[in-house]
Amino acid sequence: MQKLGFIFFGALVVMSLSFGSLGAQTAPEKITLGTITLSLNNLPIYVAQDKGFFAKENLFVEAVVLNASTRAIPALIGGSTQISASSAMTTIRAVEKGANLKIVGGLINAPVYDLYAPAKYKSIKELKGTTIGVTGLITSDTVLMKEMLKANGLEYPRDYAMLAIGGTPERWLAMQTGNVAAGILSPPYTFVADEAGFTNLGSTAKYTPNFTQTVFNVRAEWAQEKKAVLVRFLRATLRASHWIYTQKEDTVRIITKRFKFS
Repeated sequence: MQKLGFIFFGALVVMSLSFGSLGAQTAPEKITLGTITLSLNNLPIYVAQDKGFFAKENLFVEAVVLNASTRAIPALIGGSTQISASSAMTTIRAVEKGANLKIVGGLINAPVYDLYAPAKYKSIKELKGTTIGVTGLITSDTVLMKEMLKANGLEYPRDYAMLAIGGTPERWLAMQTGNVAAGILSPPYTFVADEAGFTNLGSTAKYTPNFTQTVFNVRAEWAQEKKAVLVRFLRATLRASHWIYTQKEDTVRIITKRFKFS
């Protein structure tokens, strides 16, 4: 499985590499952050919440789960969320249609999904004629999966059906109950699937290695108005990313707590 990579880019982050504390404290600025699913894609967010890095920046960050980037972007455009942690591809599509959105940072710089199926399936070709669970029919993870299957001779909808059932936890449950024959999973659900004896049919990164998976998106007008708030958010998230690589035991504790794994 490909190692998770956390990247941050953009002038706002370059401006904010120091972790200075805020001066006079006022009421915390609330940010509603749209996420897609409970996933290690969002690990810096979970760490920043657990370790109080957002609080140190005088922020209260509420992370809400929206189950698909095709829901997260409309929520961002409509103002229900101020920041979205979702796929770059969906953001670009929205911009092409006229949405005034900006990508201001990155979380995952490559696909992190592996395709899993019950033990009876030994190859991707054996999925012909089955139904595969996906987040949504046009979400970025589904596009990656379709490229993976296409490279192995399976075309949609000729050779398989897709069932849109939501994020990784929902796909994993559907796979366990037999409602779908396969699905792509991200860590830590890949570890759980391995322990349960499911077959790892391969990584999407092998087929689309130069694909930025998860980014931070904002409305341009909000970023202009709340520039200082955005800088503080990115600074806290960057600090959390550093913590992940330097405090591994505590990071494992946070993962176990968040995902309720033992």
